[in-house]
Amino acid sequence: MFKHDHDHIVRYLILFLFLFFLFELIFIQTSTFIWLIIGAVITYIAWQHYYRPEGRAGFWVGIVIISITLLNTTLFKFGLFLLLVLWGYRTYQQKQAPTYIQPQFQDDADVKHEPVLMVNKWFGKQTTPPTGYPFKDINIQSVIGETIIDLTATILPKGEPVVTVHQWIGKLVIIVPYDVEVSLNHSILAGKVNLLGYQDARMTNKNLHIMTPNYHTATKRVKLHTTLLFGEIEVRRG
Repeated sequence: MFKHDHDHIVRYLILFLFLFFLFELIFIQTSTFIWLIIGAVITYIAWQHYYRPEGRAGFWVGIVIISITLLNTTLFKFGLFLLLVLWGYRTYQQKQAPTYIQPQFQDDADVKHEPVLMVNKWFGKQTTPPTGYPFKDINIQSVIGETIIDLTATILPKGEPVVTVHQWIGKLVIIVPYDVEVSLNHSILAGKVNLLGYQDARMTNKNLHIMTPNYHTATKRVKLHTTLLFGEIEVRRG
């Protein structure tokens, strides 16, 4: 019963915030409403020509205009205030009744930290070493930047090595040797893809699973899991 009432409260709260947002845009901050329309028009028109450099530049200009405009709305400030209140309340609760987690291991000698090949990054460019390097499974996240993973400079182990990359904005390049079979599962919100020859310059909100013909029977193979919100991904042979 309580959960049912809680769901109704959340729905009404979201509806109220949405109506307040519209009221603010139309009657209080008319200039904000105009800038949102301008940003949306620029983004839409540029998206139609995203395959061209000027189209991509215009698309991101529109995104920046929309983002800056939304940051100046009362709704955003109110939402930020609510997040700070909830964070403070949660911190207070944790101090009042802290939770202690004690991991249980059968033998501490069996647990050790292994060095990783690549690390999570907020911003910037990251690449695998340019010369021969020992391969380790990759599982990284990046907010904005460029990630290049060259698997031709290493020897992939037998079995099913895994490369997992979650990137918000930017460019992702993965180079796979010619004699290695590939299973690729890719999710993208908006951007350009070139996946082993499959190309689409304006892909939106799609999930693709591409597998080379001899993947299941090959002794040399690699599994790729990639996620990109906005930007460009290229998976090619090298």
